[in-house]
Amino acid sequence: MRPGRTSPMTLTRRTLGTRIAGAAAAIGFGNGAAVARPTPAMDPDLRDAALRGLALAGHRGDPVGAAAAKAALARLAETDPEAALLGQIYQLFDVRPAAYWPQHMPEAAAADLATLHAAIRATRPVAFGYTDQSGNQTTRSVLPLALVHPPQGVKLLAWCQEREDFRQFFVRAMRGLTPQPGDFSAHRLMLLEGLLDKESWRG
Repeated sequence: MRPGRTSPMTLTRRTLGTRIAGAAAAIGFGNGAAVARPTPAMDPDLRDAALRGLALAGHRGDPVGAAAAKAALARLAETDPEAALLGQIYQLFDVRPAAYWPQHMPEAAAADLATLHAAIRATRPVAFGYTDQSGNQTTRSVLPLALVHPPQGVKLLAWCQEREDFRQFFVRAMRGLTPQPGDFSAHRLMLLEGLLDKESWRG
């Protein structure tokens, strides 16, 4: 387990599911209650671009630069815990775009990406129809946490209300993507911690 991290025994998916389910009324699938959020010191788009650049530093063939990026992400844990978690999540999923991107994969729709970026920034739930890799079609309501770029295509990492667990969704397989009422900002940091724990232990 990483130093300073919450033990996975204290944040199991069952425990997290119970906590999120208990807060469902507060985050508001179906209500418009908002939670006050502190204004970030940096423009959110610039902040996200900087985090993705730090996460990709290890792909550049420069160990000195990679070490500096790793140290910068570690220092963020003291001043901006959310950014530190996102940086680690991007390190797990994002790849060097030009080297690994499969050209035959269909692209995610630009309009859907714009909707998801906006929902993540606003901590708003979204709903969509989804077709999985086996062709099964479902309808999902999720709390969107991050967009990542593995070799297979752009994915949304989210807390799924139906499964009461973290799930990954290819953006290209979504249909009818629609923002929903609500605000889960009070739970975002906890959700990112749980997501990172799950993916780190999986890896």
